[in-house]
Amino acid sequence: MLKGLSLEVLRYCDTHLSNVPDYLTELERKTHLNTMAPQMLSGSLQGRFLSMISRLKQPLVIVEIGTFTGYSALCLAEGLAENGRLYTFEVENTYDEIIQGLQQEVELCSKIEFIKKSALEYLPNTGWSVDLAFVDGSKKEYLDYLRVLENMMPTGAVLLSDNVLWYGKVAEEIKDHDTSIIDQYNQYLRDSAKWDVVILPIRDGISVAIKK
Repeated sequence: MLKGLSLEVLRYCDTHLSNVPDYLTELERKTHLNTMAPQMLSGSLQGRFLSMISRLKQPLVIVEIGTFTGYSALCLAEGLAENGRLYTFEVENTYDEIIQGLQQEVELCSKIEFIKKSALEYLPNTGWSVDLAFVDGSKKEYLDYLRVLENMMPTGAVLLSDNVLWYGKVAEEIKDHDTSIIDQYNQYLRDSAKWDVVILPIRDGISVAIKK
């Protein structure tokens, strides 16, 4: 969480959202009880933002890189076109039991394919035209994800990227390795003739880029 906003302001934002589905509230509870890093969960504020962008776009194909416990995937899937499909990639096996529970309990999961393979290896062979993508995987691979995705995304496609402020460290003069990669990623989107981008200081920073 970025510094600068009081807990009272953040609490106010959380209490002035449109209703969060009960299954997401329950998933958030399970994530806090059963994982070592529950802060990785998108949470209600970012989750409603993801849902809103998806509902505005009504994508046919969504790609998410970094599933964690499935919260963000469920939020993004809310906006899918009637025959749309969301493909979410996660190589970590730690959260499989939670995901399996979701698939049994939440009907929206019928529109989601949970893929236990490297997105970098899998995506180039799909031939998909991706309308909406959410990048939230390994930070050291952000630029690699981008190079793959931008060749799969047509004009008007939306690219969402999480953790682009990296605890505010991107603004520091001396940057560690991961911070430098996130900074390069942000600079690439800013300078590229292929994208229009804005960074929003929601949680750890999320950027919204539209393919030109």
